Amino acid sequence: MKQLRFIHTADLHLDSPFKGLVHLPEPLLNQIYQSSFDSFRKIIDIAIQHQVDFILISGDLYDLDQRSLKAQLFLRKEFARLAEENIPVYIIHGNHDHLKGNWVSVNWTNNVHFFSSELECKRFVSSNGTSAHIYGFSYQEREIYERKIDHYKKIEGADFHIGMLHGQEHSITGHNPYAPFHTKELEEKDFNYWALGHIHQRIQLKPTIFYPGNIQGRHKKETGKKGCLLVEIDETNEVLVEFHETAPLLWETLEISINNIQTHEQFLAYCEQMIDDRRNLKKSAMLHLQFTGEGPMTELLEETDQIEDWITHVNEDQDDEETFVWISSYDNQTEKKWDIQQLQQQDDFLGDITRVAAGLMESSHDDVKEVLKELYNHRKAKSFLEPLSDEDYEKLLEDGRDLILKELLREWS
Repeated sequence: MKQLRFIHTADLHLDSPFKGLVHLPEPLLNQIYQSSFDSFRKIIDIAIQHQVDFILISGDLYDLDQRSLKAQLFLRKEFARLAEENIPVYIIHGNHDHLKGNWVSVNWTNNVHFFSSELECKRFVSSNGTSAHIYGFSYQEREIYERKIDHYKKIEGADFHIGMLHGQEHSITGHNPYAPFHTKELEEKDFNYWALGHIHQRIQLKPTIFYPGNIQGRHKKETGKKGCLLVEIDETNEVLVEFHETAPLLWETLEISINNIQTHEQFLAYCEQMIDDRRNLKKSAMLHLQFTGEGPMTELLEETDQIEDWITHVNEDQDDEETFVWISSYDNQTEKKWDIQQLQQQDDFLGDITRVAAGLMESSHDDVKEVLKELYNHRKAKSFLEPLSDEDYEKLLEDGRDLILKELLREWS
C-alpha cells in the first residue's frame, strides 16, 4: 500500500523579540529568546526519529522581514541534518518573512525547496516510488488579501496531492485576513491534505485540513502546548495526525479564586501553593494570574503596589534555575463592591459616570484608539506594544470606570 509520513509545522517566528520582557533576569531572558530555536531543533529530532518522507513548513519561519544571519545559519544547520537522512524540506514564506524583506542570503543544502510568489507544484518521489505533488506559494509582500485559493488546481500524475497555504479561514477571527478562504473551498480541491499556517492555534478544520499552531508561545494570549504534527496518509484516504509537543516554554493562565478566603495570609499562602504546584512539573512557564470570585481580598487586589511587591518576591531567586515559573502579569476579575446596573439607575454623579462608561463600551472604540494613537506611533514605544483586540479596549474602559468609582466611593464613604 502506498503511503506517506511527514511533518507539518508552521509559524516558527525565529528571532521573535518577545515584547515586554526586558525586565526579566538575563539568564531567563536568554532562555526565552532561545525557546523557538530549541523547539524547532526538537521538531528535526522527531522527523529523523520517525524517518519521515519530508517536512512541510507553512510560512513565517522568521518573525521579521529582515531575517537575521543567526536564524538563517541555524536553519541551514538543522536542514543539513535532514539532508544526511535524505529528508527534503518544502517551505512557503508568509506575511512575516515575505520575499520583499532584506537579508543576507546563505547557501542551502539541496534538500531545501522554497516556493516562489507564484503558485507552484513541486514533485516528490520516495525511494519506493510513491509520489506526491505539493502545491504552494510564498508571500511577495507583507499584506496579501487576494483569494489565492482560486489558483490551486490539481495536476494529475501523482499518488498524493498536498496543499500548503498561509492564510485565514473565514470563520476565524482575531487575525489579519490574509489570503482568505473557506474550508469548503479547500475540500473542493480534492487534495489528500492541507498544511495550513498563520493561525497560532492548533485547529482541525476537517480530518485532512489542519493548522498546527506556532511552535512556541510568545505572550499570554498564546497559551498551551506548542509543537508540530506528524501526519500519515495512505491510498485509502485514511489520515492519521499526531501532535508532538516541542516548546520548552509554556505560557499559561492560572485562575485563582478568592472565594472563602478571609485573610491576607490565607490568600498569599494559597497563591504560593498553586505556583509551587506548577513549579513541581519541572517545565518552564510564564504565568498570567487571573483572580476571580468575590470576598474581602478584592480590596487587597486593588492595591497594585502591594500585589506587584508580592509578585517580585515570588519571582526572585530563579536566575540559575534550569526550568522556571515566572509570573509575568495578572488580571483582577474579582467582583466589585458596587452593583453597576444599580448605579446606572441613580440620579447622581456616580450614575452619570457609569452611564457614560456604558455608552462608550457599547459604541465603537475609535475614541480610545485615537487617544492611544500617539503612543502606538511612537518610534521607540511601538516596538514594545502588542496590538489591542476589541476585548482589550473594553477592558481598558472597564478598568478606567472602576478606578473612578473606587476613588469616588472612597471619598464619599
